[in-house]
Amino acid sequence: MSSNDTHSLGWGVVNNQGAEIWDAKPIFVNGQITWKDKLKLIFYPKRFLLFRFLNKDIRKKRKTGEKYRILDVGCGTGAAMVDMKRLWGKQVEVVGIDVVKIQVELAKKKLAEHGVWANVHWFDGKHIAFDDASFDAVYTSDVIGHVEDADIWLSEISRVLKPGGVLAMFAESKLGKHAWLRNYLMKRGLNTDPHAEFHISLFSKEGLIKKLQASRFKLQAVYTTVWAKFFVHPDELYPAFQKHGKFFFLRNINALFNWIKKKTAPYSLAAAELYSLLEMVTVGRWVESQGYIILARKK
Repeated sequence: MSSNDTHSLGWGVVNNQGAEIWDAKPIFVNGQITWKDKLKLIFYPKRFLLFRFLNKDIRKKRKTGEKYRILDVGCGTGAAMVDMKRLWGKQVEVVGIDVVKIQVELAKKKLAEHGVWANVHWFDGKHIAFDDASFDAVYTSDVIGHVEDADIWLSEISRVLKPGGVLAMFAESKLGKHAWLRNYLMKRGLNTDPHAEFHISLFSKEGLIKKLQASRFKLQAVYTTVWAKFFVHPDELYPAFQKHGKFFFLRNINALFNWIKKKTAPYSLAAAELYSLLEMVTVGRWVESQGYIILARKK
């Protein structure tokens, strides 16, 4: 894997040992970030909202002259760490931790190949090996659904955050009440979650909020992602439809949408992600689908 490589291992793929690997290419692959590079973030809606929340806090703390410390919990192979260092440079220290040892090694390699310095460590998924109040912010995406004990995990995140520190998190969840089509399919034996095998801690929106509040977090905003998934991301539902073999009408409509999206890529991919962002910041505060952007601050 090199810094010029356009490929990655994949997002949520399973290796020969049965481990799920989360590998993606950083958004910012050039050393010097321009305003055009920053515009790319609108086509990465989850990261756009999470980074924007972090950026607001970094700007507030910049006047103090102290280095801002971010902990990336479940850092995968380091793509988000590269992007954060490229965005904020020396004013921010980024530390990554992950439970999959091969991902830790790949993250170290990726950081080096992109000319970025940051520490990456393995941890056991329960106990974060840092002192209380060690970090100004925690960034974590697509992780909580994979942890064995969400309460312990959240309490550890709260412990290592400074009072007033921020949590920028994307959390997988149970199907919400407004995910009508996917709930219809689920009740009839078709789980459209592409990572269902590995999701062991999924909660409702209300359940997530209660757990965060119990860990001393005050919610700033919660956005759902993505309500119109059947139309916007047919590729995520396609494997489940094909494997199940039933639902003739919906399965063939999904296959058609999937074919159109592939044939019109990369324009369809960009349009889908832009729509996802617009949906999140409009109706996303009220609808309950599957997956939430959580922006919170430690009390």
